[in-house]
Amino acid sequence: MINVIVADNQILTREGLSAVLASVKDIRVLGWASTPALLDNMIRELEPKVVIIDHDEGFSLDDIKNIIARYNFINVLVLSNNQQRVAILEMMYKGVKNHISKSSRKDEIINAVYVTARGEQYICERTSKILFGDRPAITETSEAPSLSSRETEIVHLIAKGLTNKEIAEKLYLSVHTIKTHRKNIIKKLGFTFKNAAELVLMVGYLNDLII
Repeated sequence: MINVIVADNQILTREGLSAVLASVKDIRVLGWASTPALLDNMIRELEPKVVIIDHDEGFSLDDIKNIIARYNFINVLVLSNNQQRVAILEMMYKGVKNHISKSSRKDEIINAVYVTARGEQYICERTSKILFGDRPAITETSEAPSLSSRETEIVHLIAKGLTNKEIAEKLYLSVHTIKTHRKNIIKKLGFTFKNAAELVLMVGYLNDLII
């Protein structure tokens, strides 16, 4: 039996999740927490296998981070409607490895609970599309991207905010060569980045996850 606590201060969301999970025989919702303090007490008292936390309603990223750090016997699944790539990357970089959107299908939600309960990573289709487009998501079972020493050097310079021209001058290369390296980096990592902040978060996430 997979025991679950739902952390959300919105009644409709709590009841909707409960209705979805109630249809599964080996998943049991032990209760609902509307505040971080109540969630903390319930975890200690009930010792659930999975905690579903609504990041949009009443629970900050710091609250989620603290729960993950404090209780190593639970597995956290974050529910969020945030469509901002940087915000999702920040969550994942700070330890949120399991993420579903509020628009996820019923079967996705159930599957997410099963996968999370096993201690494995789960990213719903919508979140994966925001992060990686149509490419396969990078997860714990993925083969680690292999960057050359030059590509790694360029990644760090991009992360510092340097332009193609500035990187070219620093490395005594042409701007065309830097652009070629960037294309190869994007191909190997499996994602595009719009700015240095996205690159910092994604590289940090990859380092923590599979490198």
